[in-house]
Amino acid sequence: MIRLCSFCLSLALGSGPLLPKGEDFDSVIDGVSPDIGKWASVCLVEGSKTKPSFKWFHYRDSAKAVNFWPASTIKIYTVVAALELLNELEMPLNSIVIFERKHEGEWLLDTSRTMPEMVSEIFRRSSNEDYTLLLRMVGIDRINTRFLTGSRGFPGSALMRGYVRNRPYLYIRTEPQRITVRTLAGQSKTIEHTWSGRSYSRERGATVLSETTGNCTSTRELAECLRRILFHEHLPEEDRYHLTGEQLAFLREGREGLTGLRNTKGFVAESAREIFPKATFYHKAGLISTYSLDLAYVDDSTQSGKRYLISIAANSGKDTTVKAMSRAIAAWVMGSSDSGQLF
Repeated sequence: MIRLCSFCLSLALGSGPLLPKGEDFDSVIDGVSPDIGKWASVCLVEGSKTKPSFKWFHYRDSAKAVNFWPASTIKIYTVVAALELLNELEMPLNSIVIFERKHEGEWLLDTSRTMPEMVSEIFRRSSNEDYTLLLRMVGIDRINTRFLTGSRGFPGSALMRGYVRNRPYLYIRTEPQRITVRTLAGQSKTIEHTWSGRSYSRERGATVLSETTGNCTSTRELAECLRRILFHEHLPEEDRYHLTGEQLAFLREGREGLTGLRNTKGFVAESAREIFPKATFYHKAGLISTYSLDLAYVDDSTQSGKRYLISIAANSGKDTTVKAMSRAIAAWVMGSSDSGQLF
């Protein structure tokens, strides 16, 4: 027998989304925009705050599928990889990063940005310029061989291109790059790199835009990245990113007017609030002419007790499908027991 809370009952009787009645996860997603291609991964977070456990659900082949354009959601990868590089260089979060490129044998200065500004702009306005700079900072070879690897949860992900075509941000892969990281006190460290020419996207199954120079990932891998950021302290050592407590706090919450992952906006938040009106949301969305996506964590532990990670994509440049997917998934989560079954 299905039991509805008063809030869910009001949704069922009104114009809001209906609570699923015994449907499995595939059926929930199948019912949304049947003629549009969709991908979805959800991870229910169970257990206590200090000892969480995780239960995964994937729509059809979404656990491995990389046959969609990931748009701005993958910017979160460059943020984590750049912070890890900063730690490897033993430089603080507040460092200034200076970008140069080699042209006809000479190093040309392009621009400089502080690390907190670049990270914040990724989450505040999904900055294409700062995403491209972070990719330049880390380099195509390093991000694909040191960060986006199977052992770190990314068997199907590859980043091969920036998202701007204009100077001073443009990243031409064949140009040598020189990156200088400097502290406010004047300490500096410099690295240089040039792309090897290796096509990581081809190796990892990219099919959209370009199989050799396209970006690709799966909804599972996006959700896994967010899981490792938000639950860092509760994961085995081998599953943790090489981030400091200061960096994790900044990534999650932002600080002093700068933006982190926590945000009340986003496709998931706008629709899931109908089910979880007092939840806390962390997210990174993406939208282009042919795809819409959102990656989010919904924490309603203080009200319904529900917590879940959600990564969704639709082959549509309109946000209506991903919002409908989010709404349907939120209702499904509300109706799930701790075992992941509906009651």
